[in-house]
Amino acid sequence: MSDIAKRKRIEDELKASEVRYRRLFETAKDGILFLDADTGRITDANPFLQDLLGYSHAELLGKMLWEIGPFRDIAASRGAFRKLQRKKYIRYDNLPLETKGRRHRHVEFVSNVYRVNGTEVIQCNIRDITARYQAEQALADTGKLLEQRVEARTAELLMANRLMKNMLDEGKRAGEMIAKSRERLRNLSGRLQSLLEEERTRISREIHDVLGQTLTAMKMDLSLISRSLASDGHAGHSAKIREIERNVNNIIRTVRRIATDMRPGILDELGVAPALEWLVKDFQKRTGISGKIVLRGVDRTTDTVLSTAIFRIVQEALTNVMRHAAASQVTVSLEKMNNALILEVKDNGIGIMEERIFHSKSLGLIGMRERVLLLGGEVAISGKPGEGTLVRVTIPTGSGAISNV
Repeated sequence: MSDIAKRKRIEDELKASEVRYRRLFETAKDGILFLDADTGRITDANPFLQDLLGYSHAELLGKMLWEIGPFRDIAASRGAFRKLQRKKYIRYDNLPLETKGRRHRHVEFVSNVYRVNGTEVIQCNIRDITARYQAEQALADTGKLLEQRVEARTAELLMANRLMKNMLDEGKRAGEMIAKSRERLRNLSGRLQSLLEEERTRISREIHDVLGQTLTAMKMDLSLISRSLASDGHAGHSAKIREIERNVNNIIRTVRRIATDMRPGILDELGVAPALEWLVKDFQKRTGISGKIVLRGVDRTTDTVLSTAIFRIVQEALTNVMRHAAASQVTVSLEKMNNALILEVKDNGIGIMEERIFHSKSLGLIGMRERVLLLGGEVAISGKPGEGTLVRVTIPTGSGAISNV
């Protein structure tokens, strides 16, 4: 009698477990698909997946995965199926699909092979990441727009430089015309730099506005899901809510990073010295290149024009180090000596080639020179193969020059 009761209890527990599993399977907010590991034919699909793809349960059963429209472009390869059979696991972080109704969706696709009652089965978990993908695309599109506008401003500056060179060749009226032209071009260059900073600030606000709606919508969805689950008693789905929260937080962090890169608030609030300290630390964290900052005699008062120029020069120099220097260490120093500010950016990389220093298409170097010229200063760039590169900027701060940093 005891054995019979034991078997009965085990059978009841198995039935209860099956009911719990089936309920989770049918109410899951991720798509779940089961395949026969030998034939690759679909043996079951939950309601969420049916709704996501637009296929009925009957249309899915017995089909090969690659016979279903949404998966034809990705899963049609039998080699991929054999890889899954061999490695027991396959994953696609972003799989573009087209539903039966020709709607475009993006999903995270994870497939595992395991054994049930002596038979191997394939379980595919399919998560809809369309909202996250669209938010990332909106962010990328905004970044491209910024790059295009910066390139347009740079082209205007290059055109201004060409005009100046043409006027220098005219000869007879060189003295008077060159002086006037230089004045006009400096004013234009200064105006362009000012417009560029204004454009950065404006685009930074646009990024917040564009993505603000997406983030708000995602948070509203999170709130609705939370209330729905709470009312239905599905506390076990809290992991899904935490994942959505992580997605929202990741997007928020990305927006803040882009806004900071365009115009860090510390530059306007505290001046160039704290801004450079932040810039070097952020550069080291993002690139892994060891950064050192040395400040001597630089006070914390602020002048917008000079502070912005110094910050952008260092920013461009660090960008060149990251892209071209193959360096492991960079040192930024800013020192106030007598009636001048001395700025140096020194790396231990491969060293800049002389032809690149004077190359007319080196836009970063051109931009640095233009900023320094507007302040009546000088810039010198030197380097030898294997000995690194030194960018040295001298800006007067005496009579007629900006005196505070």
